[in-house]
Amino acid sequence: MPTSPPRSPSGSRASAEATPPARTRVRLTPEERRSQVVAASVRLVSEHGFYGISLQDVADEVGLSVPGLLHYVGTKEGLLQLLVEQGYDRRFDPDDFVATGDPDAVHSEGVSFPAYCRYLVRHNAENPQLMKLYLVLGAEAASDGHPAHAYFVDRPRSVWELYRRTRWRVPPAVGTFDDMRDLVEMTLAAMDGLQARWFRRPAIDLVAEWAKFEGVLFPSPVWDGYR
Repeated sequence: MPTSPPRSPSGSRASAEATPPARTRVRLTPEERRSQVVAASVRLVSEHGFYGISLQDVADEVGLSVPGLLHYVGTKEGLLQLLVEQGYDRRFDPDDFVATGDPDAVHSEGVSFPAYCRYLVRHNAENPQLMKLYLVLGAEAASDGHPAHAYFVDRPRSVWELYRRTRWRVPPAVGTFDDMRDLVEMTLAAMDGLQARWFRRPAIDLVAEWAKFEGVLFPSPVWDGYR
């Protein structure tokens, strides 16, 4: 015959199952919280596009309310700016390559641009979600009304200005790095195209495929000793 659950000393019925312990909320610094928001946004936007997510989606991912999220990003457009600047633009620039201590990055005559491109491709292959983020946003931003449209229109110029701050080692037959602007833009366009191809089938080895591009973009004998 069923019996009633035992009463606690106070007279209330004891729970048949133990109450799970309350989750401890970890207090993050503002910088840690922004990094968490960026990481969550990279995942969501790379899968669904910027227009395919809401602030609520991001807030749910990081355990915040929408007003709490807005404290860090301001608006949805502010979220996009944070995503582009911290999630993509601040990764793997020439200074990062120099910091690796790679012989081609710390050569006394300057940094090897072909070697830097190999560094970029290698790290992109290790971070497919970032590649997908860039491709998805780039496709969406072809529309004039997209909040990232101006960023992608200006990107060739801004990247060129970033690269000009580095001292590169350039073959005498090529001239100076300022003479390489067309080559640099073609190289980055080739890299973008190859990364888009990487997400299709049949699968390719991004690093191995880039080696083929390198032979065309930086041919022998001009670039021998400078790669």
